[in-house]
Amino acid sequence: MKHLLLGILISFCIMLNGQAESLNSDKNYRQLLDAYYIQDKELLIAQDVVDVAQAIVSNRNQYGDNKVAKAFSILSDVAFNRGNFFVAFQFAQYGCEIENIDVDIQLDLRLKIARGYYAQGNYIQLKETSQKAARLAVQANNMNYHLQALAYSVVAYALSADYALAVKELSKVESLLSQNMQNVDQITLLEIIAEAHFYLSEYDNVVELLGRAIKLRTDMSRTEGIAQSYHLVAKAYYQLQQYDDAYNAFWQSLQFAQQHKLNIREAYAELGLGQVLYQQQQFTLAKVRLLKAQAVFTEYNLVRVKLSTQISLVKVMYALEQSEAADAMLLSAQSLAKSLVLAPQQIELYLLLTDYYSRQKKFEQAIEAQKHYLTLYQTLYPNVSDNNSFANAAKSASNKAKILALNLAEQSELSLEFSEKYDQQKMLIILLASLLSCSVIFIGFCRFQVRRQKLNRSYDEIELPQNHLAQPVQTKRWYQQQYKMARKYQYNISVAYLKVENWQELSFHFNRKILTDVSQVLAVIINENIDEEDYAGVIIEGEYLFLCPHQTPEQIHVKFTRIQQAIKTRFFANLGNYSVKVIFAIDSPNIQDIDPYVFLSRLSQCNADKE
Repeated sequence: MKHLLLGILISFCIMLNGQAESLNSDKNYRQLLDAYYIQDKELLIAQDVVDVAQAIVSNRNQYGDNKVAKAFSILSDVAFNRGNFFVAFQFAQYGCEIENIDVDIQLDLRLKIARGYYAQGNYIQLKETSQKAARLAVQANNMNYHLQALAYSVVAYALSADYALAVKELSKVESLLSQNMQNVDQITLLEIIAEAHFYLSEYDNVVELLGRAIKLRTDMSRTEGIAQSYHLVAKAYYQLQQYDDAYNAFWQSLQFAQQHKLNIREAYAELGLGQVLYQQQQFTLAKVRLLKAQAVFTEYNLVRVKLSTQISLVKVMYALEQSEAADAMLLSAQSLAKSLVLAPQQIELYLLLTDYYSRQKKFEQAIEAQKHYLTLYQTLYPNVSDNNSFANAAKSASNKAKILALNLAEQSELSLEFSEKYDQQKMLIILLASLLSCSVIFIGFCRFQVRRQKLNRSYDEIELPQNHLAQPVQTKRWYQQQYKMARKYQYNISVAYLKVENWQELSFHFNRKILTDVSQVLAVIINENIDEEDYAGVIIEGEYLFLCPHQTPEQIHVKFTRIQQAIKTRFFANLGNYSVKVIFAIDSPNIQDIDPYVFLSRLSQCNADKE
């Protein structure tokens, strides 16, 4: 009997303990959820955030509607921060379907839905959702959400080619923002406004706005979302055809994505780098970047951005003369596009298909591809005239080929209405393909000439032989460019100054030919001891300047000690008993060092102390 009573007592204690643990766990989940919800959204990446939210969603009957809606909201933020926009959109929709939730939570979820429609390219739904959110924000007297909703409306108008309404709404947003700077999330709002300017083709404004956003992120130590900021500014530089700046911004986006282990955002950066390298005609490198991006997008089934990657890969493979692989990829992209609503930059697919079917002598399919391109274009730009639509919709010179293709498509459509015979159709399509090919060749030739001239001006030093270094004019130019670029994008750069201490003595005793031989030997030693990414050049005879991006003075001190030792032990036959003595100084500019030449002057004056 005693054993029976003891067993019942133990069972009762265990049951009470289990209930207590359940209550404590339930209480902890509620507290953690509330803490995560008011936390900076960009910090919501860790797995423990997901665990808490999923625990609440999985046991939604134990929690109130507001708690479950908050859980869906932070799950949406986690997915967005990782770059999975479709999953983020789905979570926001699930949360918004819950009834009887607070207005602020409902507003938060509606804006996340608007963000999802934007990522999907569903601009009609984006406009409707953002307008509903704006009206709801006015009723709730929430200026932060009100401004974000209005900013998404601007984006929707711009993407729908309602430019007058977009500009009007944008002026309203910027006016309200100037009066309520303290009551809004400035970084999020600036980035949405920047997107609106982007689709209004005001790319310089985009760079300026995002420069402010990046500075705010840096000042506030909010670097978790900075990969997205750099990605947006890179897209603006790309449209301005400032490909070097675009490459650097995409590279920064890649570095921050890798730092925070955001592999989907890494893939977006790889896609951007691949597209820039294609424009710079570095096709092999572009293919490597694009294949990396495609692998991630395939793994996560991100079909929309996978399509963009495949379109870029097709162009790269054609440039590499890998026609069979390019054709297979093009047909795969065509199959993928059938299930999607294409974004403006993706309708280029049908121009590529037109060219492909023309080469295959499948002229009817080529005509269909051109007609489909025209239909998609007229849908995307309903308020822009057919003849000069691209000229008004965008300022980029890269759209010239598309304008020509659109005009040719119109001509072919009108002609085919009165054509009954296959031979006439065949001749027309051949003419269309020829004109399109000529236009592409002409534009490509012009771009090649411009790029070649730019390379000849800016990068002559890269092609110098081993026994030569860049001369003073080139040295000063790239020194100023690299110095300012390092300050602009806030990455480490070390500057080194090397001087032949007894150059005047050598000049006095030896002729010009011998001094030239000495300079060539010094150039060989320098080139053998610096890395590929380092820059080296002559300031004046006997004085040399070095730039080492992404390196600290401590890292490059070893190189220059090695250079100094190599020169010291080198036997110069023409100098007899004379030797070459060198000293060097190394430093890295800080925030106060604005003028590159003032910094160089200070560095050269203190070289004796840093030998």
